[in-house]
Amino acid sequence: MKTHIHRLIDLHSLRSLRFLLRANLLQQGRQQYSDSNPSMSEVADDNTSKKARAADATYVRSADTSTRPKSKKELRAEKKAAKKAAAAAAAAPTNEAKTTTKEEIKEEKYRLKKERRKQQLKEREKEMLREKKERQKKRKARELHAVGGGLDPVVAAKRLEERKNKKRRKKEQKDALEESKFFGSDMDVFEKVFNGTGEEDEDGVRTLEMGVKCKDVVIGKGPTVENNSLLTVMYKLKSGKGILIDSSKKFVFRVGKGNVIRGWDIGVIGMAVGGTRKLIVPPKAGYQGQDIGAGPGALLYFDITVISCT
Repeated sequence: MKTHIHRLIDLHSLRSLRFLLRANLLQQGRQQYSDSNPSMSEVADDNTSKKARAADATYVRSADTSTRPKSKKELRAEKKAAKKAAAAAAAAPTNEAKTTTKEEIKEEKYRLKKERRKQQLKEREKEMLREKKERQKKRKARELHAVGGGLDPVVAAKRLEERKNKKRRKKEQKDALEESKFFGSDMDVFEKVFNGTGEEDEDGVRTLEMGVKCKDVVIGKGPTVENNSLLTVMYKLKSGKGILIDSSKKFVFRVGKGNVIRGWDIGVIGMAVGGTRKLIVPPKAGYQGQDIGAGPGALLYFDITVISCT
């Protein structure tokens, strides 16, 4: 075993020695070749210097941007810088222009706010009007149901109108009674003014309820007008100065049902077909304080002719 190991060591040592000798001989050969050919070292030096000069030239070309093409990144950067410069130049107005722009913006905001407010008010008014109509409709339905009790709508409406007139008369009587407590003997004056005397004065003018005055110009010979009569009349409405305000050659209404003003319901009672009567209606028996052409709270002068009565 030991003999075998010694043999392996000797073999390895021999191989190492052989490798060293071969390397030494190769080195010596190279030295001799270079000594016998000196131009080879010069060629190597020339090659080294050429490589250095080429590297310097490459560096110079890379430093000089004017002589080489630009990369995509550099082109994008230049384009971006040009856009920024143009935007800055366009967005640089004078101080006066800036002030004007701010004022215009402020005025436009105020105008828009005002328009929105006006639109909101219009919508609110429409909503209130719609709610009012709905309430009136419901109230009328309740009243018709309560009074009519399932009757025909026309009959129910008539009963409702009679009920309203009855309530109004009761209220007027109650008010007159309340006032009599305070005025005492002046109640006679109140009765004359409110209910009228029915007596004619020197000019043939009679004072009726609520201060309505009437004068018969032509006495008719046909049927007499009573409460709840259906009339067809011809009339003219004038102001105190004689200016014509309204007129009609054929107007149909029912007496005492609230189809016309209170002064008409009072003033046409007792007329006959073919008769003509002048009425002077005060505001409380007419349109209250409304202005229909004669001025607010003015007296109204009517010329009424009865055409038919049923």
